[in-house]
Amino acid sequence: MLAVGAVLALLLSGCSRGQEANQTLPTASSSASAEATLEPLGPPDLPMPAEAREQTPTGAEAFIQYYMDIYNLALRDLDPTFMDQFSQGCETCDELILNLREDAESGLNYQGGLVALNYVDATIIDERSEAAFTLNQEALTVIDSTGSEQTDLSGPPASLNCGAILNWSSSSQSWLFTQWDVN
Repeated sequence: MLAVGAVLALLLSGCSRGQEANQTLPTASSSASAEATLEPLGPPDLPMPAEAREQTPTGAEAFIQYYMDIYNLALRDLDPTFMDQFSQGCETCDELILNLREDAESGLNYQGGLVALNYVDATIIDERSEAAFTLNQEALTVIDSTGSEQTDLSGPPASLNCGAILNWSSSSQSWLFTQWDVN
């Protein structure tokens, strides 16, 4: 830390000597355009918002909201591709993804089951975020290919207390779900 402080002190002392400013520094607009050039992530009709790609507590909270939006999309379309894209080694995520794929292959359809995020609070520790959040989930009705309800797969509405661990991906400049606990 001392070396960083010494380098900063030398750089700052150059500014205090009345030297002319460097004309090659990037402008605010070029910095903004560099930020805007992040490769889009997620489905074209539901791209990940810029805020969810920030390595901050607010960014982690926005990512959790986005992941719940992706989960709702997966329930509607029975296609968990983007849930899979934004999780890594997350047992709960992997189980949900597998169930969605198997149900789609079996010709099942879902009605309801959408989740709404009520509360989220995240902290950052290095390249990781730990978060607590609550969800409300609508009743889920599962219908088979004959139009009959599969009551053993359907479920009532629920309020869920959850915890999450997210890891920062430098390559995609986004968070990844690595653990999702549901109580």
